[in-house]
Amino acid sequence: MANIKVMAASVFALGLTLLAGTASAGTLEDVKARGELIVGVKNDYAPYGFLNEKGEIVGFEVDLAKYVAKELLGSEDKIELVPVVASNRIEFLTAGRIDAIFATLGVTPERAKVVDFSTYYISAAGASVLAPNASKLAKWEDLKGQTVCGIQGSYYNKKLTEEFGATLVAFKAQPEAFRALKDNRCVGFAFDDMTLQKKLEEADWSDYKIAIKPYEYIPQAAGLRQGDDAFRKAVDAAINKAEGEGKLIEWETKYGMPHSEYIADRAKAAAKK
Repeated sequence: MANIKVMAASVFALGLTLLAGTASAGTLEDVKARGELIVGVKNDYAPYGFLNEKGEIVGFEVDLAKYVAKELLGSEDKIELVPVVASNRIEFLTAGRIDAIFATLGVTPERAKVVDFSTYYISAAGASVLAPNASKLAKWEDLKGQTVCGIQGSYYNKKLTEEFGATLVAFKAQPEAFRALKDNRCVGFAFDDMTLQKKLEEADWSDYKIAIKPYEYIPQAAGLRQGDDAFRKAVDAAINKAEGEGKLIEWETKYGMPHSEYIADRAKAAAKK
């Protein structure tokens, strides 16, 4: 009986040792051992991540993620791009299905409770409201009691309903929300300003306008699992290098984004390091 107890204790101790080894390995070691960086990106969200005419996922954040892969693994091709949406990107990360989120992740106190953020690489306009040209909406307070289309998981949804009093109909993906707006199922579509501005460049949206402008600008960053300091430092170093080389400014031009003073200032600061 004593020998059985000793054996059981040894097996238990070995199990704890294996678990500790797994826990301490970290994402950086996993990525290098795998030889591939797995990243959650948008595929319906120009200019950050979208499908080109060949069906390939491209965009500002996609190029940044590929640059990080190059710095970690020696080639930008050593990457797997996993399409995510606002409502599942953090779940994919915490469940271990992806190594990082490069998918229009705004930095908020609520999200900081469940994920860590990389160094911030964009200061993006928050939500605006797209509505028909005939709409009389002009300020956020005008949304009180109105039915507004939105996207599940957007950080500003709570503010729309609780502070501005809108009745939000939240869709999983953008095409559904845009369709609902055109079908007059809502008075406007509240979503990230950059995306709505790009939509207005399309010919069949000439009868629409930005009726309500953004009320804030927020930083945008990669989302990482909490407490994974080695991986965070490696990702930060790659982002800082890209900034110093002027890559983010280059990608702004490539994807038709308005040039940001925030990105320009970070490029200058990074180049001096």
